[in-house]
Amino acid sequence: MSLSLAVRRFIPQSAKNFLRQRTLPWRVSNLLSRYLPATVCVDVGASYYPHVKWLQFLNAPRTQWLAVEPNAANIGYVKSWIWPCQVATCTTGLSRDGGLQTLYVTNMDSGSSLLPPEITPSMQNRINDLDYFFPVTERYIQTLTLEQAMAKLSASDSVFVKLDTQGTELSILQGAQTLFDARRIVGIEMESTMLAQPIMKGSGKFWQACEYLELQGFELLHIKPIHILRHSRWFRPKMYTCLNECDAVFSLRQEVAAGLSVEYRTSLLAFYLTNLFYEEALSLLERDAEVADFIRVQGCSVDTLLATLKAAI
Repeated sequence: MSLSLAVRRFIPQSAKNFLRQRTLPWRVSNLLSRYLPATVCVDVGASYYPHVKWLQFLNAPRTQWLAVEPNAANIGYVKSWIWPCQVATCTTGLSRDGGLQTLYVTNMDSGSSLLPPEITPSMQNRINDLDYFFPVTERYIQTLTLEQAMAKLSASDSVFVKLDTQGTELSILQGAQTLFDARRIVGIEMESTMLAQPIMKGSGKFWQACEYLELQGFELLHIKPIHILRHSRWFRPKMYTCLNECDAVFSLRQEVAAGLSVEYRTSLLAFYLTNLFYEEALSLLERDAEVADFIRVQGCSVDTLLATLKAAI
């Protein structure tokens, strides 16, 4: 155990919270979050804990946060919600078209999906634990589209979506074309397979997600590749394993967002910040006087925020 880890174990929680709130993301959030416009954040696959990476929105009182998770037991954390934003839950699974679907329940329920697991011969050597997937049981479930899941939320505010649904992420987005056509979706974070033959049969591949979202006016901001786990327990620094999946962040391109309301552009600023794109955020804030004026009128010290971002980069 490292010394720093050993020391942190004995720090009281109150002190940990104090130290955490001195970090740059928290300092930025303290400057901006309370002044953000109304926004809808949809966390699809919200098991066990909220998506704390989206700190700017969690700390924003006018954010409507929707936790989507078919296993209601896995979102019990909303009963002791500590964040300033408003929270609601949806315990119905999502699909492209909604309606009755087959759920493939894997041996470990966290791998369950509307797509069946299929290990092709060329993939067999890459799977460390078949017991995670098999045996698989099937059951029918009712599903909603993304737009249907949002029916009780604002029908006009900007929307941010995070998806982790074992292979159906792209198809869920494809079922939300009306939201894209209305330019309501401003930012997306999604998991996506990078395998030529995905383990969940019929999964939307990463390149397909890029192609689809570019057509909707989005750009890829960040990709975090995730490799297949090693079979060996020994650390070999020069040994590689194949790519398995990735986490990817997309946002509306700025020239597309320029035609939207100041509230939407301000939400895009927050999306940059919550994903640590400080240079993009600084550029937007310096060039878009309407956004700067909007948050200034709400009470934000724009000069302090600008100075904080400049110091960060």
